[in-house]
Amino acid sequence: MCTSEATFTNQVGTKAANLSHLLAAGFPVPDGIVVTTAAFTDHVSRAVTDRENAYEKILKNSLPSSVEDALRHALTAFGDVPLAVRSSGVAEDLAGASFAGQYETVLGVFGYAAAADAVRKCWASALSERIQTYRTTRELGVDRMAVLIQPMIEAEAAGVVFTANPVTGDHSETVVSVVRGLGERLVSGQVSPDEWVVREGQAVCLSSPENALGEREVLAVAGLARQVENYFGAPQDIEWALSGGKLYLLQARPITTLADVDEAKPVPVPVEPPTGYWERGDSHYPQPLYPLTRSILLPAANQGFRQMCAEFGLLTETVEEREIGGWVYLRMVPLGGKDRPPLPDWLTGLLIHLLPSLRARIRDCTEAARTDKAGKCIKQWHTELKPKLIERLTALRDTNLKTLSNDRLDRHAITVGALIRESQEIHMMLNQSLNLLLAEFAFTCRDLLGWNEEQTFDMLIGLSETSSAPTRALAKLAQQVRESPVLADLLSQNDQRTLEQMIAADAGFNKAFFEYQREFGCRAIRYEVADPTLSETPELLLSLISNQISRNYDPDADAQALAEKRAGLVSQARQMLSERPLTERDRFERALTRAHQAYPLREEHGFYDTSMPLALLRYTALELGRRLVEHKQITKQNDVFLLELDEARIALSTGDTLHELVARRKGERTWVLAHPGPAHYGTPPLAPPSFAALPAQAYLVHEAVMWSYERVFATAASGHQQADSRLLKGIAASAGRYTGPVRVIPGESEFHRIQAGDVLVCPITSPVWSVLFSSVGALVTDTGGFLSHSAIIAREYHIPAVVATGNATQILRDGQVVTVDGLTGTITVEGL
Repeated sequence: MCTSEATFTNQVGTKAANLSHLLAAGFPVPDGIVVTTAAFTDHVSRAVTDRENAYEKILKNSLPSSVEDALRHALTAFGDVPLAVRSSGVAEDLAGASFAGQYETVLGVFGYAAAADAVRKCWASALSERIQTYRTTRELGVDRMAVLIQPMIEAEAAGVVFTANPVTGDHSETVVSVVRGLGERLVSGQVSPDEWVVREGQAVCLSSPENALGEREVLAVAGLARQVENYFGAPQDIEWALSGGKLYLLQARPITTLADVDEAKPVPVPVEPPTGYWERGDSHYPQPLYPLTRSILLPAANQGFRQMCAEFGLLTETVEEREIGGWVYLRMVPLGGKDRPPLPDWLTGLLIHLLPSLRARIRDCTEAARTDKAGKCIKQWHTELKPKLIERLTALRDTNLKTLSNDRLDRHAITVGALIRESQEIHMMLNQSLNLLLAEFAFTCRDLLGWNEEQTFDMLIGLSETSSAPTRALAKLAQQVRESPVLADLLSQNDQRTLEQMIAADAGFNKAFFEYQREFGCRAIRYEVADPTLSETPELLLSLISNQISRNYDPDADAQALAEKRAGLVSQARQMLSERPLTERDRFERALTRAHQAYPLREEHGFYDTSMPLALLRYTALELGRRLVEHKQITKQNDVFLLELDEARIALSTGDTLHELVARRKGERTWVLAHPGPAHYGTPPLAPPSFAALPAQAYLVHEAVMWSYERVFATAASGHQQADSRLLKGIAASAGRYTGPVRVIPGESEFHRIQAGDVLVCPITSPVWSVLFSSVGALVTDTGGFLSHSAIIAREYHIPAVVATGNATQILRDGQVVTVDGLTGTITVEGL
């Protein structure tokens, strides 16, 4: 347990990993050995060919020879002493499901034969009926099982301690249960324990049928438990033993049943769908927005959509984003604002002649195409918009908010809000521009080469450098760690103190790490400012560095492979066109050049016109929240996100208390989360509109708009609900096959659970998720199309991806082994 590998949960299970972390940190944990999850997989794959009688087959089959030899050798270090053999599942002892009392523990084990039997018994418990029931009721996948073997502690007293009251949720109370002798008497329910409650340094005995410990020893137990809680940063459920006057830690896990004393009572929110057809905006807003985000982002996005539609003369008045029942929905608003059945082409042509407003709109569209508004917009981004935006963002990022007076902080908040409105106008114009150029490229390759979209866009693969830049920079940090035994050893014990220790140990790493945070950390991870930015989650970055090292990630080799593939396809296309007329060859070269300019922007501009501005809004809100707490106007700093920005600003100026408003908003959010809206409101259009009556240039613009909308959002496919839990289908987004364990990540708050080699299963990804992609083996999403952020980033990282599965996050479970085929668009759940 003293090796760095003993802290890797995917290899040794959560129980052993937690104890190894504690042992390395100097806590009193008995040393031991771990039979890894790889040995479990090897044994189970040999012993079990189907689920029938799996438990008995695991028990009867002998251990693999390599495991036998290693176990015999390791046990010699203990001598002839009784051993404790305990399960250590990867999904065990987690915050969401502890599996407490579900897996096997075997005590008083002597010798190799008994130890091997005990190991098989622990492994078999992973497939027992009670475990299958436990998993089913909690919607969990099959667990990978390691086994922890330690010398038994001859305990005079033992028990369990909770660092928060598990019944009342009171974090100020430590609850200690204790019996004489082994703790197994307590956890098995053989006896009633002594019960103590420790609060503010005082121990109060509630009952003492065992009379096992006095006040002084109980305070020592509580004190050690609090140290463990501080180490892990969350309330803990701890098993301990007292032997020879010394305390030992036998297990530590998060309290999974802790009552939430602050839980808000639901407050119903009106659900009033407006007229028209509205689709839920899960691709950008998979969760309800907090009021502060909603108050700034939705008006800014709506303003940007409306301006873009007018600038390009689209026959869509705008794309409107609106909350319905607390969830964000989108509607493509036709000219005039009313949904109507598609008109026959002859009638559209007649209306163009009869309606001056319609003629003016089409004239604007034709002029935008004739003057190449899209191409000019992309050039303007590079030469003017991007440099100016970076200058403004940098100045705002480097402002020390704590030194500002209230008035200056208020002006800063107004400036950030205005920046978001302006940047969303840029965002929408760039999106439309690059989509038009990419559609032009796709249509060109379709017409001239007969190529599908995968072949076409593989000619652009590897050009989206912005999406891979954070990971390439992280790879340089990983290389520093590889080259330093001290840093590598510290990283192997990644916890809340690791970063502090690493930067103290190596000045070069210190400088490089904080330069990375400054360059890439000021970015919102999704379209929600209540979520921490990358710079606020250094432990995540350390985990990603560790994953890169585990996977031997080499960004230069990946980039070279993508460049070779890209160049090969371009050469093939040119060869196919070599005997074609010059006009066709010129059309291809022009479309290719313009696509090269547009494709990288699909990811790049979002970093600057959305992610950074939203991060600045978050930092501003947190400073407002800190001051409101200081003035006792709200209770917690994060309560500020339950306020609209103007409400927080005005309250800081007036001194008004906001406790009632915060309480109501908490209740509303609780209700909204419990009542997710349907996939759509209103009647879907019978058919997409026809643009055949439009002039040629206007026709191509609108065909491109419809094409790109479907390729980005894939609305119909994303809304499909699959029922087959063994074979899922979606849109093939990035070629390749990969088999690995599922990791369902519903949101950014769970990034820390990613393990090297996982199959990432999530609702959708934003550009900032790209930092995870060097850690994962494949990607599966609920929503998004071939040109979604998810698909583009997957292709840039050369990992298989299937998008638009509809509900993979609901069907797949952590730990399931699946094969992702990014060429056929399928996900197959593998058997044991």
